[in-house]
Amino acid sequence: MRLRRANGRRGNALIEFTLLGIPLTFMTISIVAISIDMWEFHNLAFATEATARYVTLHGATCTANSNSCTITVGNVATFFVGAGMALSSGSVILKMTDGSGTTTCNPASSCTGTSTQFPNASYNAVGNDVTISATYILKNPVAIFWPPNSDPPNDFTVGAKSRQRILF
Repeated sequence: MRLRRANGRRGNALIEFTLLGIPLTFMTISIVAISIDMWEFHNLAFATEATARYVTLHGATCTANSNSCTITVGNVATFFVGAGMALSSGSVILKMTDGSGTTTCNPASSCTGTSTQFPNASYNAVGNDVTISATYILKNPVAIFWPPNSDPPNDFTVGAKSRQRILF
């Protein structure tokens, strides 16, 4: 009698694992991917804010008494890339805006060697505003499970913006 009952329950663990294991694996991978995306978004916002602060502390009056603290577009882009350690610098579009217009670095790493002064000398005065904005593409985690030879879901574009007033 016992022998027959044990034989009737064969394969039960396999079916339970299939019913629970596949959705659980999908949820675990999705949670990890979303956590990484949240970290990248937070790092984008942090790098944008820190870069705006960096720019505003290097205004026109910081060059008084023969100090050489004016900065260039390359300095700003290099600072942003360093502050955004979680971001792929080849996927970030960085925009620097002062009173003279907007300088766009697409991608952010393409401007690290630029020697143009930022903010522009005519708008580099205490009280003027400087805006740093950046956009970044986050990969959609559902694309991992998407069947081949079909269009996966679109990626997400996130952005961050910081406007600061030149202090020195």
